[in-house]
Amino acid sequence: MNSTNTSSYTVPDMIHRVKVVVVGDGEVGKTSLIVRFTKGIFSLSYLMTIGVNFFVKDVNTEDKTVRLVIWDTGGQEQFGYIRQHYFVGSKGALICYDKSDTESFKRLDYWRNQIIQYCGNIPIIVVGCKADLPAAISYDVGRQYAFQHRAGFAETSSKTGQNVSQTFSLLARLVLQYYSQRLSTPSE
Repeated sequence: MNSTNTSSYTVPDMIHRVKVVVVGDGEVGKTSLIVRFTKGIFSLSYLMTIGVNFFVKDVNTEDKTVRLVIWDTGGQEQFGYIRQHYFVGSKGALICYDKSDTESFKRLDYWRNQIIQYCGNIPIIVVGCKADLPAAISYDVGRQYAFQHRAGFAETSSKTGQNVSQTFSLLARLVLQYYSQRLSTPSE
């Protein structure tokens, strides 16, 4: 008769489910970024996100699989009163701006403050979307903003697929690192 020693049993392919939120002004490319990542497609047509949409995709990071539950929030002001409820429970965030639009870059502080207010100190990546268009915001300016705010940084193009998967994979890794460090640090 075979017996299984469950005390030493590990599940190397265990799936960690993680809620992440994607924020930024309307029309910066949030939905296109998420759809390119989760479905591998790009569309030139724009449909405003009303409230929130959900997407799910598994990401393999080293020895773990992370199931990203991605909340795509409407960036228009008329959704501000309900948006905060969608942030609750998020473990990571992408804060997006349109590289060809200086106004969306100027509003990064607003979005960062919203994340901190409703989610606390979670891993954040600042994302310059639409890298395939002529840039009004340089790579260095975007990277410097992220560095100053202790956030990750990426530039993406949903049209070409540039850095799309890498950005979400980085977020998954940052979330796992952040929460594994918090669990291993004794509380005072």
